[in-house]
Amino acid sequence: MRIFIITMDDPVYTVPFFKEILEKRHNDVVGLAVPQGDRLTIGKNRSKTTYLLSLLLIMGLPSFMKYSLITYGYKLKKKLSGKVPGVNDPSIIAVAKEYGIPTHEIKTPNSKSFRAMLRELKPDVIINQSQSIIKKELLEIPTIGVLNRHNALLPKNRGRLTPFWVMKKGEKETGVSIHFVDEGIDSGQIVVQEKFPVEKDDTFNTIVRKNYTLAAKAMLKALDVLERGDYKLLDNPDDAATYNTVPTFKDALQYRASRLKKAFS
Repeated sequence: MRIFIITMDDPVYTVPFFKEILEKRHNDVVGLAVPQGDRLTIGKNRSKTTYLLSLLLIMGLPSFMKYSLITYGYKLKKKLSGKVPGVNDPSIIAVAKEYGIPTHEIKTPNSKSFRAMLRELKPDVIINQSQSIIKKELLEIPTIGVLNRHNALLPKNRGRLTPFWVMKKGEKETGVSIHFVDEGIDSGQIVVQEKFPVEKDDTFNTIVRKNYTLAAKAMLKALDVLERGDYKLLDNPDDAATYNTVPTFKDALQYRASRLKKAFS
């Protein structure tokens, strides 16, 4: 199987996710690309500052500070690597290079030049974990399809920051879906889905950690079944779907208030 990876370079969850996949399937990976954009890419009409304040409320100060320090330390190490002795590049690009995988830093995966390069590589599967919305011309390139990891039990909770919405809605279970990407938002058929219960003491942060504990194993399982060809896809019907946008500051404030009320009740 020929696999191509398109991903953001997030040190807290995405890099460990792909490290686990590369450890098992590096011989099958024919390339890895990192487009511009990160988890704070939320659209032109939304304030990044307000989103950061919302994340502070959702995550709580200790987890927000821990995530921020890891991210800024990671960026500093990337900047200093090759200039300061003993500082190694921690990026996903560097990890891929250690396996001899060709890497690309690109503006967008939807460009003509990038698509032309992919056509020459003839991938069977593309794993997309970037913040880019993949257009039809790119979706048609791999022989099997484009895969996405989504932290929810599709068709429920399509869209952004799903662990937050699982907690805010008081849902009893959640999980990870590995699904094909189509022209909709998280609407392609599901290859693998793994569930876990939401416990009383769970928070946004613990749900995200549990999601990512399952995510790489679920993706590896999906690659295995697609390679064998003996799989049955799960439906992801629109009429059973719910969709979430990026939480507003008001959403985050309501969530934090509910957590405080629960803590003191």
